[in-house]
Amino acid sequence: MSRFLDALRSGRVLLMDGAMGTELQRAGLKPGECGELWNLTHPEKVRAIHQAFVDAGAEVLLTNTFQANPAALARHHLDDQLAVICQSAVDLARQAAGPDRWVVADVAPYSLEEEWQGLPKLVSALSAAAPDGFFIETCSNPNTLVRVLKSLYAELPNAFPVLVSFTYRRDRENEVRTIDGLPPRKMARWMEDYSIAALGVNCGSDMGMPQILETVEAYRENTHRRLFARPNAGTPKQVDDRWIYPHTPAYMASWLPELLEAGVSMIGGCCGTTPEHIAAFRPIIDEWNRKKT
Repeated sequence: MSRFLDALRSGRVLLMDGAMGTELQRAGLKPGECGELWNLTHPEKVRAIHQAFVDAGAEVLLTNTFQANPAALARHHLDDQLAVICQSAVDLARQAAGPDRWVVADVAPYSLEEEWQGLPKLVSALSAAAPDGFFIETCSNPNTLVRVLKSLYAELPNAFPVLVSFTYRRDRENEVRTIDGLPPRKMARWMEDYSIAALGVNCGSDMGMPQILETVEAYRENTHRRLFARPNAGTPKQVDDRWIYPHTPAYMASWLPELLEAGVSMIGGCCGTTPEHIAAFRPIIDEWNRKKT
């Protein structure tokens, strides 16, 4: 069994990192620029983002590979750089993580056929870079996810941890559902048929902390799998050429006790969450872990 899987099953809540994409933008990434290329062209800035989250208390780091699939890289004429981008992404996260934290390969959901064709190459490249697990995030379509899981399972050892996170939105009736109209309880029941290490929720349109909590509670009622949450820092508004996220570190941290009571095994952040958000989470998780040991 992997060391990361042991940690997930330990009963101790793990703190994940925050957003990579919006932190890259704060570091100077321009609109339309390939953020994954920064693993090669600006490695010191990518490493600094990982290090800032580690300094804030994060124990689980996601690699800068959200859009590292061959089709996305080909749009930047970088498809021949897949392997070196993936290896650099894992190496940079590992340098910040050190021996006592975990590095998880970040994989985006897929919708275009050209992306499916390149998925085995991405899985192979990331597997060769030896992360501690895989994280399939921002999923909304179950059928799409099945194809991703099959590609992963074809390449990975049986005990290799795979995390899956769905994204939701509030519909016109103020209900939490996927883009296809499926509620969290159905996603939780459906995932019972697949060998994943943990089920999560991340990001989402008009998904505030109350809706994240509602989703986790629905999961808990319908699955025995370990759960995690990576909420974004609210729905952003554009001010001049910047996107401003409304949820402060203190506000987001104030919801952690309820998420912990709902049964999450890991907590981190998605779009707009900074090292300051993760630092605000750390003492609350530490106190929870002390009480549970």
